[in-house]
Amino acid sequence: MNMRPGLAWRTLAIYLSLLFHSTASAADPHPGFLFAIERFYQDEFESPSAISVDKKNNEIYVADSVRNEILIFDSSGKPLFKFGKEQGLSSPQDVLVRDNKIYVIQAGKDYLQVFNYRGEPIKRVAPEGIPFSPGRMNTDGEGNLYVTDAAQGACLVFDKDDKLSMTIGRGIHSIAGVAASKDRIYLLTPVSQYAIHVYDRKGNFIISFGLTGEEGDSLGLPTAIQTDNFGLLWVADALQGVAVLTGNGKRLLTSAPYGKAKGQVYFPIDIDMDGKGNVYLLEKAVKRVSVFKVDR
Repeated sequence: MNMRPGLAWRTLAIYLSLLFHSTASAADPHPGFLFAIERFYQDEFESPSAISVDKKNNEIYVADSVRNEILIFDSSGKPLFKFGKEQGLSSPQDVLVRDNKIYVIQAGKDYLQVFNYRGEPIKRVAPEGIPFSPGRMNTDGEGNLYVTDAAQGACLVFDKDDKLSMTIGRGIHSIAGVAASKDRIYLLTPVSQYAIHVYDRKGNFIISFGLTGEEGDSLGLPTAIQTDNFGLLWVADALQGVAVLTGNGKRLLTSAPYGKAKGQVYFPIDIDMDGKGNVYLLEKAVKRVSVFKVDR
């Protein structure tokens, strides 16, 4: 049965409010919490730096910059496989799976290292003839790869063949994240007056929103951004938890409670979604990945 757009929107907003504004205590995780991942078998995370969900194979990827490893789990959090130093990996900062290939950004490296599913390095990806300092990655529904580049202060777009096809923005200060919806590209700048900058799919600037600061509905320290199937923006905010906004910047809610107990949210620095209603948060200060269910 199809629901009228207005009713569907109100239903979604009500559910999100119930999900994140629960009165749950530290001993009673708020509704929606599924499970947390804190270790690979007996090996605890040391400095988790990125979370990525392989939607095709239903697997969870965690980069740990101190362990120098990429850790892979199934959709329930069970450890599957890992690779790292023996394959030449050093201080991974971000990880993403595209077309059964694993893309990794490493601290201080001016390229993306690409691995096969066995964790074997197969190639490097970088733009030709220009400085490149990659930071965060994301993809869209068409398989394009978006990479933030501190050297250009921009977002570089690579096609399915890993060829540079477009540059979005230029000279953007502190660019730290990117998300792509069906018709918009969102760039994240945590220390600017406005944290979110919106572009169309041709790279034309549209608008900025998402005030940062301490007043009203301002964002605290936004660190990562994703879009969901409803076109909503999910912003990991290290100081507030998770903020959910419309594609035009209207704030719907801020996650709560904020705390260290399982089921709470504490200093998240990365976020991903699996397209099935699950939200994955990487909480660096407590060295864990928390998974929440958002039913519509």
